[in-house]
Amino acid sequence: MSRSYRLSPAGRRENLLMIAVAMLLWVFALWSFASTLRLNLHPTAFWSDLQRVFAQPPALEQTAPALLLLVLILATPLLIWNFITEWDTVFAPSSEGLRYEAMGVRLCCPWEDIIALQPIPVNPNEAVVVYCQRDPAEAIANPLRRWLHRQMHGRQRLVIGADIEQRDELVQQIEQAIAHARSRAEVLVGNAPSM
Repeated sequence: MSRSYRLSPAGRRENLLMIAVAMLLWVFALWSFASTLRLNLHPTAFWSDLQRVFAQPPALEQTAPALLLLVLILATPLLIWNFITEWDTVFAPSSEGLRYEAMGVRLCCPWEDIIALQPIPVNPNEAVVVYCQRDPAEAIANPLRRWLHRQMHGRQRLVIGADIEQRDELVQQIEQAIAHARSRAEVLVGNAPSM
């Protein structure tokens, strides 16, 4: 079980394209936000223009699009981070559990902690979610990285994207390891001394 699984070459190309599109969207949102509120993006003039906007609030027809664009400006970097993390993600089944590594974060979900995989049967165009009893992100010391990890995967789960190379093989190994861990736990419970 020492093989590692990462994004396929086709998935990497698609991911790179999505990063480029998201960056273009962010630049467009920033430019449109400045244009809507008549802000100069040059650092020396930006703060004085921003103070002017707070001193004289814009009209409703400027405020509504500006708020929408502000949401895009704030959310797009998170989307880009998710694409970059997906690019760097490595899954590696081991004897201890499912190892996950991305952007300097290293986690291991013990086989005994994995509750289920969904969807079963696996749809080739859909992500597979590994549900855990405990939140793997608790092991991440840095609060920002922990928050970013949870934004991408959620609590008590890991998401295996559809573009992971040899994903069917990875899912099969996970299913076998979960079944083995459950049968071993049943044997231990069955051999436990009765009180």
